[in-house]
Amino acid sequence: MLLLRCYPKVTDWIYEVSGQAHGADFRFLPIYSYGFWVAAGFFAAAVVAVWEMRRREKLGLMAGEDKEIIIGEPFNQIEFALHAFGGFAVFYKLVGIFFVDLEKLRTHAISFNDYIFSTSHGSIIGGLIGAVLMGAFYYYTNKKQQLPTPQKKTIKVYPSDNIGDLVVIAAVLGILGAVLFNFFETEGGIERFKQDPIGFLTSGLSVFGGLICAGIGFGVYAYKKKIHIGHLFDSVAPGYILANGIGRLGCHTAGDGDWGKMVTYTKPDWFPQFMWGERYAHNIINEGVPIPGCIEEHCNVLPFDVYPTPIYEFLMCTLICIILLSIRKKVTYMPGMIFTIFLILIGIQRFSIEQWRAMSDRNPIMLFGAAFKQSEVISMVMFAAGIVGTAYLYNYYKKKANPLA
Repeated sequence: MLLLRCYPKVTDWIYEVSGQAHGADFRFLPIYSYGFWVAAGFFAAAVVAVWEMRRREKLGLMAGEDKEIIIGEPFNQIEFALHAFGGFAVFYKLVGIFFVDLEKLRTHAISFNDYIFSTSHGSIIGGLIGAVLMGAFYYYTNKKQQLPTPQKKTIKVYPSDNIGDLVVIAAVLGILGAVLFNFFETEGGIERFKQDPIGFLTSGLSVFGGLICAGIGFGVYAYKKKIHIGHLFDSVAPGYILANGIGRLGCHTAGDGDWGKMVTYTKPDWFPQFMWGERYAHNIINEGVPIPGCIEEHCNVLPFDVYPTPIYEFLMCTLICIILLSIRKKVTYMPGMIFTIFLILIGIQRFSIEQWRAMSDRNPIMLFGAAFKQSEVISMVMFAAGIVGTAYLYNYYKKKANPLA
């Protein structure tokens, strides 16, 4: 049953799985399912990328750079005060949510936004506890590292140590690119943006837009940090496609409209219903018809079954990730090859899934006398670029390995 409805927020799922127990009703917390799965995707991508980069670093294919740091610095009162203030602010609100204003938030006597930005709602005792804990943590951590005289030390920083920078680049440029491409792809995008800028910017994302913009950001970063761009792109490609698949679980769980066409075939008895047809009850965009007797925030359901394409996309992306990881050692000394194969596979994956998706609000692109979606055109371009790139790299490295060539 839990697989046959949407949960726009993680707290909706917690409330449902608890049997709608009052003590588990935290639905006022804005912990959205889509954001949760996107964050999980970023984490998975970072783990896979670090794992692969460290393998290449051990082989001497991705060199580190020397960085000078100062250790044993004296106690900093300003940093101590900032830690204590941060602890007070967080615990003031956090303890207040669960021990002071919980029922008011549950009954919507106070909106969550008003609670967070109000200085009068919270727990002074909780804030003081937080200030003491964070202040003490900073004090004892700093005290352990202090030296009579601060010293300069040179350390080696490898590309895998900068994974935080890469995640930030992927998050910022990826989301901006996804929103930008969605803007141009959506019918009436300019008018819809004028009417509701915030709603439009959070209503849809273009995966390819995120990939292209994040890729440009990675290229610039690799150039400035003197990281071999071929090895970098080969390292992040498997994680990226896995993150894309995990993010699609967020689309499915939230019911953000990224579903398939109406089911027109009869389901085989052996095939699970949640993978064949879905009505996306309680979807976050309130698409469909009202659910009788529903008093939740999202009370609509589609009037007919549609193909749950986000699940298909998750399975396809996971399979591509496994393929890329399984061949990576065979082409380790052919930097760029994993990435060009990735372009071929993601082009096939996205073009094929688009044949099942229902995206009637997308502006068509006329090409060779036929109408294509933006994502279909980009899929074809990536597939072609991947074929050309793979053939070129194969011939290049084949000649390079032959001293007589």
